[in-house]
Amino acid sequence: MKVLWFSLSAGLSHAYLNNNYEGIGWIKSLEKNIQDKVELSVAFYHDKDIAPFKLGATTYYPIKRYKNGKLTKMKRRLLNAIESPAETKLFLDVINQAKPDLIHIHGTESPFGLVQKYTDIPTVISIQSTITVYRYKFFSKITWFDVFKYSDFKSRLLSRTFINVYKQFGKYADREQEIYNYSNHFIGRTAWDRRVTKILAPQANYYHNDEILRSGFYVNEWHYKPAAKLQLFTTIWGNVYKGLETLLDCANLLDKVNIDYEWHVAGIKLSDEVVRIASKGGKNTISKNINFLGMINEASLINGLLQSHIYIGTSHIENSPNSVCEALILGVPCIATNAGGTASLMEDDREGILIQDGDPYAMAGAIIELKDNYTKAIEFGKQARKRALVRHDQGKITNDLLSIYNSVLQNQDVSAQTKRTNTILSEPDEVIMIDN
Repeated sequence: MKVLWFSLSAGLSHAYLNNNYEGIGWIKSLEKNIQDKVELSVAFYHDKDIAPFKLGATTYYPIKRYKNGKLTKMKRRLLNAIESPAETKLFLDVINQAKPDLIHIHGTESPFGLVQKYTDIPTVISIQSTITVYRYKFFSKITWFDVFKYSDFKSRLLSRTFINVYKQFGKYADREQEIYNYSNHFIGRTAWDRRVTKILAPQANYYHNDEILRSGFYVNEWHYKPAAKLQLFTTIWGNVYKGLETLLDCANLLDKVNIDYEWHVAGIKLSDEVVRIASKGGKNTISKNINFLGMINEASLINGLLQSHIYIGTSHIENSPNSVCEALILGVPCIATNAGGTASLMEDDREGILIQDGDPYAMAGAIIELKDNYTKAIEFGKQARKRALVRHDQGKITNDLLSIYNSVLQNQDVSAQTKRTNTILSEPDEVIMIDN
């Protein structure tokens, strides 16, 4: 079976292209497990114009963005622009070269899913996030006004504020809904993305397939380590819907009741703009007990989690957050906001504690609850790890994906696909219609 992936990740070719070793992320892990089971090609965006190449068992197709010069980038930022529909022709050129039996598109956030309008080749899309819903939760506790008031001057000048990101999300969401409309096959992981798919693509088949995590998380296991202070850990990315303001408020509540703790936060630095915004320009106190680690590598992240007593997930919206999955599979006792698909990963009061997103009081109370009954916390971690090892089993996930590929090939909706090939693309020039 010849399979072509479209992904925003360069997969296992990343280290080769960038002359460094970045570790094995989840999509690289999946590629590593499946590349000897199918004839795999991977297409992805790259800054340079590079010819297709083969590395190991995989053939790679770097796609140079349609226009990516400095003036174009500046114009895009000022207009909050997203990729041009004309780039679809570049994707079709790759399909013509790879000649796949099946196309697997990773994510609905990128324009890759638009190729379905012009090809009869069976296509399945993995749901990562769903921008249409994420946009609803974008300004959950950090408001539009907070962003406007506390953004750096340089970010405003260069149109790089979170307000600009939000405006781009609107355009991404419009394109995403078009992709959902043209799609007949989706792969998801949670009850949340399954329910969202029923609304955005009621015509589609939905398949369940979990994610393979980074390799280091399978070979390590958390064990309780006494420490002078309660060790909390959170991984968070620099966006306003990730719940950083809840973390800051929760820390201040813990300070008020004299909890002796250290809270290690990976992924952002104290100097990052999102910290300034979440603390309202520093007007809200940032606890001295918070230690911002910035970006750290896989080994440092695993070590930080193994030294912690409780992992805290803070986000306002997620599908299946890898950060929570990684803590769960290690067996770290977890508290997480009941956002998006998180409840599919962790059963409340059996494998951890789920709280309302944006509620620092419930978060602080849950931390104290586990601190005061740490035997229960340890048991939560054991139960969570037990289920996570099954959920993220590499062999099962690989075999399930191959079964999904076969099902898509066998059950392709011919009438719907024929309808798509009759659609005329107005943006790109010389678009080639592709038949299987």
